[in-house]
Amino acid sequence: MKIIAFSDWRVQNIEQFIDYLERLKEKPDVIVYAGDDLERFNSVPYIAMPKILRDRYREELIKIQEPFGKFDKKIVEDIIFQNKIEYKMDENKFEKIASFSRYGLLIVAGNDDHYYRKKAIYGEKVVDIHDNSVIIDDYAIIGIEGSTDKLSQLYYSEKEIKEHLKSKVKQVGDRQLIIVSHSPPFKILDFSMRFGHSHIGSNALRDFIEKNSNKVRAVISGHSHLQGGKFKKFKNTYVVNCSSHDNYGEPGKIALINISDENVEISWKTLYELSTIPLVGDKTDQKLREHGILQVEQLAALQPTKQLYQKFSDIQENTLYLIINYANAIDSDKIIIKKGIKSALNSLEGKNIYFFDAEYRPETTSSGPYGMFVLGWMDRKEKVQQEFLDNTKDEKKMLNRFGQWVEKENPILVAYGSTAADAPHLRNCFTRFKLPFFQIKHTFFDLYQDVLYTKSYRKQKYF
Repeated sequence: MKIIAFSDWRVQNIEQFIDYLERLKEKPDVIVYAGDDLERFNSVPYIAMPKILRDRYREELIKIQEPFGKFDKKIVEDIIFQNKIEYKMDENKFEKIASFSRYGLLIVAGNDDHYYRKKAIYGEKVVDIHDNSVIIDDYAIIGIEGSTDKLSQLYYSEKEIKEHLKSKVKQVGDRQLIIVSHSPPFKILDFSMRFGHSHIGSNALRDFIEKNSNKVRAVISGHSHLQGGKFKKFKNTYVVNCSSHDNYGEPGKIALINISDENVEISWKTLYELSTIPLVGDKTDQKLREHGILQVEQLAALQPTKQLYQKFSDIQENTLYLIINYANAIDSDKIIIKKGIKSALNSLEGKNIYFFDAEYRPETTSSGPYGMFVLGWMDRKEKVQQEFLDNTKDEKKMLNRFGQWVEKENPILVAYGSTAADAPHLRNCFTRFKLPFFQIKHTFFDLYQDVLYTKSYRKQKYF
């Protein structure tokens, strides 16, 4: 059985996911959504806003935004979110997603989904798997919605989950089980740091797996965003957390699960917004979309040729070359080194190299009372030296010791963005105490001075 699973899509681009499904060569048997933010996929009848009112509301929000400068869609979305007002959608996205599967889209509501928002779970081949189990061949797929956190909008006690599982197993008979649960099992891919550090999974679900591990082939869950994109084998059961983070710009994580009689295979697909690529702003994003480029992998597949530059003549040749290679690096999850460009690091071979970092208060490096409070450097054998400012009155002594070390060792200090950050602020502190800085200034080597964000493919080496 082939399953595509995702969860907790609070900010991810749903249209991008639909485009990904459209381009699949083979349909999965089922698609699973493990909960939260159901209203993003389909209208909730109780609170859906008619289109005429939606447009008027948007006009008023734009007026509110105008005093703050350029209209920002994210600000308006935030205002709408805080007021709990939902748009009436012109399309049932759950139904659209379900159409790309053989048997349907199976959904459980999440802990942040009010009970009435389950009304969004409807459409052809769309199944609320908490209420309605699904049997496909020798497999039974059952669901558990909500969570055991009492602060949740959709809460179940451990006892209720235990009884729910017992009831569902009785209904489906003696079959291999696949469980779709918004919450993971307790202490299995459930560690969370949102409201303190804790395990937020279900004890009842874990107990059920322990007793029925030979029957439960997989548990598909979300809820703990920190564990999204991971899977773990617990006894004979594979637990998959397919949640995505909820910060703007976070990519969408998708689990690709293949269950056979002999094995369970799990791999991952990550959908990045085009805007995550360096040099792709709103205008370039729009131009790429006009050319039919909606996915990072589509951009990565382009070959920089004269014909391509002519076709994309509305994007500068330099920019197009760079963003294609950035997309390639993101899509392959590798650092790509372009051939034929001399490395800025070649000149450092054989030198006395140290990797350097500094921590400081940028607003007080010039004025005081103190600026630098940590200095650290490491040689290529990983020997680390550090200076900590335990007493703010000792900053001059700390800087003096560092200056003496530089004079003695004559090092090359390699630091990310050093010539734009660490070195200028270090100079401010030395100047404030009237300490010599000339030799230190010339020890810094900015690792990325010629290789990142240069906007020139002739200099660019790493992607």
